[in-house]
Amino acid sequence: MDGLVFGLCALIGLVGTVLSAREAWRQRDRSDYRVARFTRAVAIGICTVGVTFAVPAIENAIESATGMNNAAKLGAHICAVVWCGSLQLMMVDWSYNHEVLKASLYARIALAVCVLTAMLPLFVNTTNESVEFTTEYAVVPGVTVYLMVYLGYVAITCGEIAFLCTGMALVARRAGHAWSARGLGLSSISALLGVAYAASKGSYLVTHYLGHPWPLRYEEIVSPLLAGLAVISLITGLTMAMIGKRLASRVAASAA
Repeated sequence: MDGLVFGLCALIGLVGTVLSAREAWRQRDRSDYRVARFTRAVAIGICTVGVTFAVPAIENAIESATGMNNAAKLGAHICAVVWCGSLQLMMVDWSYNHEVLKASLYARIALAVCVLTAMLPLFVNTTNESVEFTTEYAVVPGVTVYLMVYLGYVAITCGEIAFLCTGMALVARRAGHAWSARGLGLSSISALLGVAYAASKGSYLVTHYLGHPWPLRYEEIVSPLLAGLAVISLITGLTMAMIGKRLASRVAASAA
């Protein structure tokens, strides 16, 4: 299941990365939304790397090459944090006015740095040959704390992304930009799927701590599906929004 889901995500992510990077390069001389264009390309690229790490065959190869257990999982989780943070910066650049833009960007960068700073010592102090950083090893306190820090960040950032995407989709719809509105609407749904992914894994960890976990076999099916759907729909939605902006710019230029 994981190989199929995350392999498909990696393929779609590669296409999205190429399209976003090309758009950022084409528009490099424009000062408007420069941060958004750059962080969109970074976000999709980092996401592609992260989901590639999660493919079981790639994960095993990385751990064999590095000689470090859980190396691929740590890489995938770091990519997920950078991905979510980049998406936040993109949406902030799109949504906030110039007066508060820098402060808003710095605040979100600081939050991502704090999360990574908390995750890395937990990983170093917990990892060994007999432990995997998955819900299957929720009995290990360090694994539970590490995953809750990571999942809490994913839930918070995806919640904000969903809120901002929804607002921007409504504005785009009122302005008559159908493609942008649909893309941002799909991005909002994908962010909610990200929240659902974090809630799925987090709820298992919490109920396991309380002594009444729901069946692990269900969590191991539900969480990868939610993560995969979130990644695929987000990359698709951002690409649609990018195309919509380009079409709107061409229409405006031709009308002028």
